[in-house]
Order: sequence, then structure tokens, then C-alpha cells
Amino acid sequence: MFKAVAALAAVVAGLSVGNADAAGFVTYHLEAPSPTLGHPIPYAVYTPFASPAEGERWPVVYLLHGTSGKDGDWFTWGNLGPILDAALAAGRIPPLVVVAPGMGDSWYVDDPDPGSYGLVDTAIVKDLIPAIDGSLPTAACRQARAIGGLSMGGAGAVLQAINHPDTYVAAMSFSGALHQPIVKGDPRLGWLTGLYSGIFGSPFSVPRFNAANAFNRMIKLEGVPDKPAFYLTIGDDDFADLIEASAKFHDRLREMHVDTTLRVTAGRHFWDTWQQAIIPALEWLAPKLDATCRG
Repeated sequence: MFKAVAALAAVVAGLSVGNADAAGFVTYHLEAPSPTLGHPIPYAVYTPFASPAEGERWPVVYLLHGTSGKDGDWFTWGNLGPILDAALAAGRIPPLVVVAPGMGDSWYVDDPDPGSYGLVDTAIVKDLIPAIDGSLPTAACRQARAIGGLSMGGAGAVLQAINHPDTYVAAMSFSGALHQPIVKGDPRLGWLTGLYSGIFGSPFSVPRFNAANAFNRMIKLEGVPDKPAFYLTIGDDDFADLIEASAKFHDRLREMHVDTTLRVTAGRHFWDTWQQAIIPALEWLAPKLDATCRG
């Protein structure tokens, strides 16, 4: 039995389901078993009430952290619990579960090298999602599941949706570190490779980086009948290369006739910007979610 069951039962006991003004609950220090990685995946989770209304289940959103981050950052640094409570009470978003896992500085890719973070992309889909659906009253279907993330996690969320379009109805990138593929003589080589800390081999392998790059992998969506929708948001005072990358990624998706939205707002590459951006993103997401799992 997952640790989440006992922990959540203790935390949420006694809350009235019908009280829309009541605070939801954030539970930390949970773990999902991961045979893929060989160790548990830590996560924190937000639940809006003690349980859904009778006969209903909740949609779920996975939110990924940035570099040097950990599980629950969205709730600690991001203060997301009260933000969700206020939006839910105001009727801006539906009741939903939010899961914030910790995956280290893995860039959310499958890395088979010895001593690496392991097959992280695979573990999220094969291990984490089934653990959540097995321990919480989530609607266990693509139509009720989305993923998002900030900075490194924004790139990870986009990759998850591209690599697993049958798993997510949408992906949200907050200041996503969508670094474009490396080309011959690329002036970014002086600093870009240092961001990945052995993720693509030691020494850094340009072919491996480019093969895993979201710009190159988005072609996988061409033959997909039900393509995930994408929401890209970034502050106007963010890093110039990331602003350019989000705009170009949005344009490429449009060329492929993928449902995509780009928002450039006031803000920098920090939590104050992402705190302001999360509810507009969830408002965009809400009509795309279907917790009845029809279709």
C-alpha cells in the first residue's frame, strides 16, 4: 500500500466535500515505487477536498520543478496551495489534484548511462502516474490528465507530451528551458553544455542532446490523431534565448496545426512570475479536461 494513502487519510479527515471555501490540502514526503529507476519517486500532492462528490473523480495535473529543485517546490517556493484554494473558491478552476514530483537535475529524459538519473521520462509514465491513479480518486485517463513545469521542468513537460501523447491532453511550459538544437559552430557551446551536467554523456554528446531535443522530437506528433495542446508562457524580463525559444516552438507547433497558445507577460525567471502565471494556465486547461473519461 502506498504511503500516500495513510498520509492523505490522516490529513484530510473531517473536511466537508461541499464547502467550496474550505482550504485544500498539501501533503509532503510521499513516495511512489519505481521499478524503472530502482528507487522511489518522491512527491508532494494537493487535493481540493477529502473526496470527490459521489460518482465523480478528479482530473490531475503534474507540475515539474526546475534545476536544483525538488519535490514540492511548487507548494513551498510557489505557494501553490493557497493560490489553488482561492481560484477554486472563486470558481476559476475545477477541483483537481496537483502532483509535484522530485526528479533531480535529470532534465526529465531517459539516460541509460551508469550512475545517471536513469530512465526518468519512462518512470513518470510507467511508475508515477499509475501510483497516483492507484492511491487517489483521480480520473485515470488521458482526457483528465495534464503536465506542466517551470524552466527545466517546462522543457520536461513538453517532452512528456511529445513522447507520450496518449497520456496527456495538454502540456504547460512556464519559462521553459526549451534550448534549441545545437548546430555546427554554435556560439552557445561555451555555456549551454554546462547546464546538463553529464545528462548527455561525459564529454557532452551533441548528437544525444539533439536527438532528445523537443524541437527535433515534435515531428513525432504529425501522425498522432489526438495531439496534446500546448500552453507556453514566459516573462518579458526572462532570458532572451528562452523567450525566443518559446516563440519559435509555438510557431513550429502552429505550422503542424497543433493547438498552441503563447503568452508573454510581465515578469522574470522566478517564482513571482510563475505564481502569477499558474491560474491563467489552469483556466486555459480547464475546458480541455474531461474527468468523465468519455471518448
